[in-house]
Amino acid sequence: MIPYILSIAGGVFVFDFSQKYLHAPGWIDLMDNVAASLLAIPLVFLFYDYSNYLITRRVHKHQHTNVINTVNAHLFKILAQIKNIIGLPRIEVPMQDINLNYKKLKFDQKYLRNLRKQLNELEDLLYKSDKIEVLDPQHTQILSFAAQELNQILNECKYHNPPREIARYLETTLSIIDDWFYATGYVSRQRLKNTK
Repeated sequence: MIPYILSIAGGVFVFDFSQKYLHAPGWIDLMDNVAASLLAIPLVFLFYDYSNYLITRRVHKHQHTNVINTVNAHLFKILAQIKNIIGLPRIEVPMQDINLNYKKLKFDQKYLRNLRKQLNELEDLLYKSDKIEVLDPQHTQILSFAAQELNQILNECKYHNPPREIARYLETTLSIIDDWFYATGYVSRQRLKNTK
C-alpha cells in the first residue's frame, strides 16, 4: 500500500511543480504525462487487487460450501454403515442419547468394507481441502477426530476385540459427527426446514 501512496503523492507533486515552475509548453506536457502515469498506475493496480480479492473470496466461499456438502454426504454414508452395525432402523440428526447395546452389534464384513471405503474417501477429501485451506481449523479438527475414531473401530473389528470397546468408539464417533453437523450449521438448517 505504501508504494501506491508514494506514487500518487509523487504524481501530485510533479503536476504541481510543472504548473508552478515550468513555462515551456513542451516541458509542461512532458511533466503532466509523467504525473498522469504516476497517478494512473497505482490506481490500476488498486482496482486489480480489489477485483482479484472479490473474485478470490467468492471462489473460496463456493469451494467451502462445496466441500461442506461433500463431507456431509460422506458422513451420511458413514452413518448408514454405523446404523447397520448397531442395528438401528434410523439415526436422527442431531443424534441425542443413542444407547448402544454392544451385544447387538453386527460386524458384517460388507458393512466394514463400506465403512473403510467411506473413511478413505473422507481422508482424501480432508487432505485435499487442507491443501487449498478451504475448511476452518475447527472443521478440520472435528473431521480428523472422526477419522481417528473410525480407524479405531475398524482396527478393533479387524483384531476381534470386545464389542464393548467397539461400542465405546462407535458412541464417540456418533458424538463427533453430531459436533460436525452443529459446527457447520446443518442442524439449524434442518430445524428451519422442519418449521416451514
